[in-house]
Amino acid sequence: MVPVEWPIAAAGEGGGRDPARAAGRGRLRTARIDFFLNPGDRLTEQERALMTGMLTDLVNSLSDEFRALLAGAEPANDDGEQLLDRLRSAGLLDIAELVQLLLRRAEEERLAAAIRTASGAGRPRLLQSLVSDDDGDISAAAMAVILARGRRRDRFDRPRVIFDDLSAEAAVAMVNAIAAAFRTDLCKRFSQIEADERLGLAAKALLSRHDEGNRLEAKLFDLAHSLDAGGRIDEQLVLASLEEGEAALLAEILARRAGIGFDDSWAHLCSGPRNLALLLRMAELGRSIAGEIVARLADIAGSDPEAEISTFDSLPQEEVEQARAWLRLDAGYRASIDALAVGHGQRSL
Repeated sequence: MVPVEWPIAAAGEGGGRDPARAAGRGRLRTARIDFFLNPGDRLTEQERALMTGMLTDLVNSLSDEFRALLAGAEPANDDGEQLLDRLRSAGLLDIAELVQLLLRRAEEERLAAAIRTASGAGRPRLLQSLVSDDDGDISAAAMAVILARGRRRDRFDRPRVIFDDLSAEAAVAMVNAIAAAFRTDLCKRFSQIEADERLGLAAKALLSRHDEGNRLEAKLFDLAHSLDAGGRIDEQLVLASLEEGEAALLAEILARRAGIGFDDSWAHLCSGPRNLALLLRMAELGRSIAGEIVARLADIAGSDPEAEISTFDSLPQEEVEQARAWLRLDAGYRASIDALAVGHGQRSL
């Protein structure tokens, strides 16, 4: 039986008729990779559609900015999907940090929708209540998150990723890829030297506008910091974030309580058996609040709630502290240790 979300011949992403497919050996390499992928790790059609939509929007917005910066020397206004296909076919969009960001936003959308549906919650009110807080820092930080989120929804209320959400390295890679895609057309109107000079200046101007401090995750960090400074990171706030489907804020709050980074908190929140229990223990939550979180997230995270709360109860404190210490190490250092350990048939944690 073929899972519904993985049809044998899915329709093209743009709607329309199915694209022509290579036959026989032409598809063998991709088919072998796809056939042996772990089903639990594969993208659902919803995740794929959300990620593709966010990526298309990002590429289109950056290409529009490029055209504006080229001031009259802009290349032809090619279809956005055509530009996306060119960059994707060349492998220029296979940027690890970019894909990680798109996946996290898609996961956040799925998680938030599932929690709100299960709890019957209406429109989130937690952030609005924090905007009215007597603490000026908390109020300002909450308003900054609301405004930042508004910029990351399109007119159909679908999630977006904006340029500032990218890391500096991913931003450079994206800008250079789009500049290269424009080069052929620009060389039809100018010499190669002049075309390269114009594109180089436009790329530098665009990158000068990039500000990682405007990332949505940075705004959430500022809010969690203000709440922490005001002594407000308590179990009541954890429960309120959960009930309203504020998945990213919940991950940031748990990260703050556990003393680890947001990325690690998010990974533990969504990655199924044992990891969720470990995160809740590191965050030093009481059993009743932990049980509530496990009950709401177990099905979404693909874990058994009874087994998860049993793990929460039985985890040795020494193991919890060891995990906390490990996750506080530099991510690059941990990745290097894991890479070396895999080479010897071992892993660190």
